[in-house]
Amino acid sequence: MRSIQLTAFGPDHLDLVDLPAPRPGPGEVLVRMEAASLNFRDQMLVNGGLYRGVQLPIVPVSDGAGTVLEVGEAVARFKPGDRVTTFYKSRWIAGSMRPEWEGMEIGGPFDGAMRELACFDQYSLARAPTHLSSLQAATLPIAALTAWQALEQAHVTTGQTVLLLGTGGVSLFALQFARLRGARVIVLSSSDGKLERANALGADVGINYAKHPQWGPLVREATGGIGVDAVVETVGGGSLAQSLEAVRMHGFIGLVGFVGGSDANLPLTRAILKRVQLQGISVASLEAHERMVTAIEACGMEPVIDRIFGFGQLREAFAYLAAGRHFGKVAIDFRA
Repeated sequence: MRSIQLTAFGPDHLDLVDLPAPRPGPGEVLVRMEAASLNFRDQMLVNGGLYRGVQLPIVPVSDGAGTVLEVGEAVARFKPGDRVTTFYKSRWIAGSMRPEWEGMEIGGPFDGAMRELACFDQYSLARAPTHLSSLQAATLPIAALTAWQALEQAHVTTGQTVLLLGTGGVSLFALQFARLRGARVIVLSSSDGKLERANALGADVGINYAKHPQWGPLVREATGGIGVDAVVETVGGGSLAQSLEAVRMHGFIGLVGFVGGSDANLPLTRAILKRVQLQGISVASLEAHERMVTAIEACGMEPVIDRIFGFGQLREAFAYLAAGRHFGKVAIDFRA
């Protein structure tokens, strides 16, 4: 079967290889993989900067979707013909995250989605929404669940306002979920064209942060001077201080990503006096993922996919992701 392996760090070492077809053992599910999608985490893995130790060669990419072909002994969750996605935190079934479940992620240190046939533990998979194609479903495991969990933790509800930083996968899922909850949405981008596209998806206010680097006061102005109820903070680094400026008293900042840097200078007195809740978010449990899938089905929501690459175009897909021109998700079609 065809697979992509990372044989050394760097995108030039994403090699097409032929691997033996696997067979499912007890508790395992054999999946015909049909699609994948890329996340910042995958880019870190390829470039050698992942926060987990990995052993090369490794099959990259955490998020994928496909169809169950066969199940091993003692598998009760799935049957042949079921459509599934990978589930990134492969041991976090329910409740709070535990230290012993860390380091069990698909796409590093475990092998990922870029293979035509893959065996997964039955709890490393989730049911795909019935109305979505495999390409669409493959965008859900990290980006959608992260956005879902951020709004869940913030208890976002009707009449509140959410601030989103950028127009990548997490931000656009958060935009769609926030609108479903009846919240207003403010979106930041360095592109006026992307802001127009976000407005078409339901964003209420767009602010170009390239034109307005000190965007915190503009966000407050857009909320009548009060500030937003919640920030989905995907950038980190220098943006966190502006997010603190933009959030209201007793507001919520979900620390989701660090594409702008992992170190931040934060005015602690400002955070204390505003009584702000700073919450680190790294996806969520399988139980939460299943609730999200039910909600997506109930409203017929469809992910935003910016561009689709073929199985043999993974290097080009990573180059496109690194350039930052995407609006929504970058996907891989295994049948293209």
